[in-house]
Amino acid sequence: MKRITIILIALAITAAALTTAAAADAPEDQWRDVDVEKLTERIPGEEDYPNADAIFAKVQEFIQVADDGSSEARRNLLVRILSLMGRETYSNQIFTYDSDVSSISVTKAQTVRKTGRVVEVEEDAINDVTPAFLEGASMYANVLDKVISFPVAGPGSTIELQLVETREATKDGSFSGVEYFGGDDPYLDHELTLLYPADVEVRAVESGGIAGLGEIRRKNGRGQITWSAEDVGALPPENNAPPRSELLPRIMYSSYQNWDEAAAFFAGEFFPHVQSDGAVAEHAAQVTAEYTEQSHKMYSFFIDVATGIRNVYLNLGLGGYEPNDASLVLENKYGDTRDKAVLLVSGLRSLGVDAYPALVRGQRATFVESVPTLKQFNRMLVAVPDEEGYTFFDPMLDDAALGYLRWGRGNTALVVKDDGSGELVAIPAFEPEENISRHTVSLGFKSEDLVEASVSCELTGLFDRRARRRLKDATPSEAEDFFEATANAFSPGSESLHSTITDLKRLNGPCRIQQVVSATDFGVKQGDFMIVRIPEFPFEFARIDFYPSLAERELPFDTPCELVSEYWCKIILPVGYDAVRIPEAFAVDTPVARFELQCNYDRDGRTIHWKEIITLREKTIPVESYSEFKDAHDTLVSPKSRLVLLQEEVLLRKEQF
Repeated sequence: MKRITIILIALAITAAALTTAAAADAPEDQWRDVDVEKLTERIPGEEDYPNADAIFAKVQEFIQVADDGSSEARRNLLVRILSLMGRETYSNQIFTYDSDVSSISVTKAQTVRKTGRVVEVEEDAINDVTPAFLEGASMYANVLDKVISFPVAGPGSTIELQLVETREATKDGSFSGVEYFGGDDPYLDHELTLLYPADVEVRAVESGGIAGLGEIRRKNGRGQITWSAEDVGALPPENNAPPRSELLPRIMYSSYQNWDEAAAFFAGEFFPHVQSDGAVAEHAAQVTAEYTEQSHKMYSFFIDVATGIRNVYLNLGLGGYEPNDASLVLENKYGDTRDKAVLLVSGLRSLGVDAYPALVRGQRATFVESVPTLKQFNRMLVAVPDEEGYTFFDPMLDDAALGYLRWGRGNTALVVKDDGSGELVAIPAFEPEENISRHTVSLGFKSEDLVEASVSCELTGLFDRRARRRLKDATPSEAEDFFEATANAFSPGSESLHSTITDLKRLNGPCRIQQVVSATDFGVKQGDFMIVRIPEFPFEFARIDFYPSLAERELPFDTPCELVSEYWCKIILPVGYDAVRIPEAFAVDTPVARFELQCNYDRDGRTIHWKEIITLREKTIPVESYSEFKDAHDTLVSPKSRLVLLQEEVLLRKEQF
């Protein structure tokens, strides 16, 4: 683990000596036109922001770009801690960087306690550490976290931090950035100034974000742009909110004038490491030896890379854009999104399949075509030309059915060619039918107190992936524990009689799971009546996992993706009982979703057929559509839609006379 020690101001023995030493040795203050002492005294308190854990009183950033594209960024931060949660959240400031091309040094780090006492951060509280998720992945030893710990930053104290980040010039001298204003707590004043050579044209755009937390103002000058925002509100603490990158005010800038320039830079980083011969070609030939059709070879090698090379979840760009050699990735058996893409491109080309890298954003996000910067992307796919454009493969997707593309749907990809040109390609959002959960429960009463339940599901897309993530690597004992838990979902003490799972490790195979359960005390007896509830489907991965719980929202309601959920339940009545009440059928069609309930009673067959269908046409539910969406959803899942009332038949006959 690489570790860099930052030397702070030397401590003297006495308080008087400490003051003298600090005055003599402290570097020039980085704040510009800010009286930090007076500002600290005027920061509002908990009474002004009762729901906040901290207040960002001032954030000031200056990025100076040299003629060759190298840069120095000075970042200053002044934060008032209001609560214990605020201390937990902000007392460790972490900055991730690529140590091959940049460095971060601490100019000043101190805590002003509530009493006014100033406590400087000690030398051993500033460290460069390997992020936990990169332990054991030595290929990415260049990615480090700069961690600055403020041990006395309790409620009422103020953190002051000043950093300097230097970055080497890129090979083409370009520069760009994506910066966000605001966060989980309020920002009173945020300012960023970009200084760059006057002969360079910079493309820039700013956005207030869909949360409407604040407005960014821009001031242009010759070789200089300053963005500022005041009183940026805190993000509302709402569940199922869209990604923070969509919610927060944002600025984006780039010295590239078009996407071909950005693509040319990436091509120079990526293609020198493509190796379609040697060890990679030999491995690809071995993996696909049993197949003759080109498409079978292509899919077989994709599965080998997806499942045989361990995933390292390092976002694209965080450690640079240059991958390792494809042969090294194959040898090490692990890789991030760059390295698995370069191996897949190399192997497919060795098999005679055209393949190109494609940069994309994983989460659904707004794409800004007017600002060409690779920092709009955080993931890599592989694009294979076909009759309709491209088929995209995600080599990081090791737990989904073959052909399913989980990340990048509804976004724009940059497909990069060997000649350095780039093509912007829209990846369509999901059709709901690409993510289907068809799940059924058949309840047969053996007696008033005993039910045999047959459970089954057929899953595609999102639901298929969730099932594979849960069960594909489960040991026999873990699978047994799973089915015991799902049996108990019917009623305590239920027993799993039988279960089957298709081979979920085969990504080119279907996902079907079945179980037979013996459940006791399923029906609730109340005198001559019995209440039977439609059970919640016991396999959690087959169910919709979002719930519009808030009565009103300030933010859009975000769901996993467009989908269809179909739940059938068949109830074979116990001998001697008749149904006197079943749920009423209904259907509600909104602009974003359809909710439908069907229920009928076959008296001759003594069987109730109940069916619930949810079709989600949009991933994100706008605030103005949320109320209608919630009302329809709540009606569908309300108790009256899931309860059946039975009555003993002999009593019914007596009542008829």
